[in-house]
Amino acid sequence: MTTPIPPRSLWMRAFAAAESDRVLALAGRLAIEHGATHRSAPRAGLALLRLRESVMLDTFYLGEIPVTTARVALLGRDGLHVEGGAVVMDDDVEFAAALAVLDGVLAHGLAGAAEARELLDEGLAQIERVANVRAAMLSRTKVDFSLMAEAGDDNRA
Repeated sequence: MTTPIPPRSLWMRAFAAAESDRVLALAGRLAIEHGATHRSAPRAGLALLRLRESVMLDTFYLGEIPVTTARVALLGRDGLHVEGGAVVMDDDVEFAAALAVLDGVLAHGLAGAAEARELLDEGLAQIERVANVRAAMLSRTKVDFSLMAEAGDDNRA
């Protein structure tokens, strides 16, 4: 029994967490297989990261982050053109274009979607491993202040 596919909003993060060599290799092969063409030239640039402070609700710009966008057209079943896209926090245009190919293949169930799903699952597993490590590190920083209160009560007696 296969697990349901995660929401598309998680795909780019998961693909980006997978092994990049495998992502580029699979996307390159699928791009050739499906006659991928760029709908618009992939673009790398900077985006301003806005933040709203919580007291006066004023918006300010925290800084700049690298963002790359890519949009591709793929030849689907019956000669129909389908699209895939990617917006990633990175400055690698080639990698963003590869992610756009994988997005289009997986979203439209084209040939190679099963391999793309394997990469997606690999990336999700990597994200989960990192989250578990971070949770373990965070749990080590927790302090039980109730023990301090009990110790303080002993000193008063």
